[in-house]
Amino acid sequence: MKPVCAVTGASGYVGSRIAAALAAEFEVLAMSRNAGEGGLRWSMGQEASVVEALRAREVSALVHSAWDFGQPRPTANWKSNVQGSGRLLEQARAAGVQTPVFVSTISAFEGAQSEYGKSKLAVETMFLEAGGTVIRPGLVWGDRPGGVFGSLRRQVSKGGRVPVIGDGRYAQYLVHEDDLAGVLVRAVRGEFPGRRLTVAHPQPWLLRDLILRIAIGQGKSVKLVEVPWRLIWAGLKTAEMLGLKPGFRSDSVVSLVHQNPAPEFSDCGPVRAFQ
Repeated sequence: MKPVCAVTGASGYVGSRIAAALAAEFEVLAMSRNAGEGGLRWSMGQEASVVEALRAREVSALVHSAWDFGQPRPTANWKSNVQGSGRLLEQARAAGVQTPVFVSTISAFEGAQSEYGKSKLAVETMFLEAGGTVIRPGLVWGDRPGGVFGSLRRQVSKGGRVPVIGDGRYAQYLVHEDDLAGVLVRAVRGEFPGRRLTVAHPQPWLLRDLILRIAIGQGKSVKLVEVPWRLIWAGLKTAEMLGLKPGFRSDSVVSLVHQNPAPEFSDCGPVRAFQ
């Protein structure tokens, strides 16, 4: 019988890739708001306990990759994501889960300016104190990407003028979805207890160069139009405060502009370069 690993965010881009990779060795228990048959209904802000459900399914490992991106206000973000993650971790430990793994971000580091980075960093501390593993992926790419990389591809696919944040000279570190999933499987096996791993290829790509390279791959001709990043941020922030849901978040602009100036890449196996 396969050991059971619960995965939050299994319906998202990164979470689905992780769940698929884990399925070869583990029985995957998907935890989400809309979990289907065989899954476990759960959401970040949920007050109801999942201790008994996790114990009944004999869950031995937890991969927490879910995140509530619908909270633009810092206080609401902290309540939903940080406190919600802490509550989940406490319940997992009470249910006897031995291997907790948190999927963080390369944008989480001491001195991070984005709310995303700050809140992820707080959750990292919880998981490390519990003896778990923290994985910090770079910008995740693949053949059918989602997230920020997917947004860039969709924008480039239209061709013509492509707005770029500021001068676009912001370093991005990329990781292929399969390489990331491979490290996650090893973490669930228990190979990296108590460790924080930054998983990305150490070759940086300037954002503007990355956009142009994506355009070449799609056979598109594009012209980059520089837009002051504060102007983009203000427009997105205004839309969010009005209750709108733009395709790109204002806090993501902060993350792109204020990345970790010196990330420490972990020796956890080969990570292919973006071509």
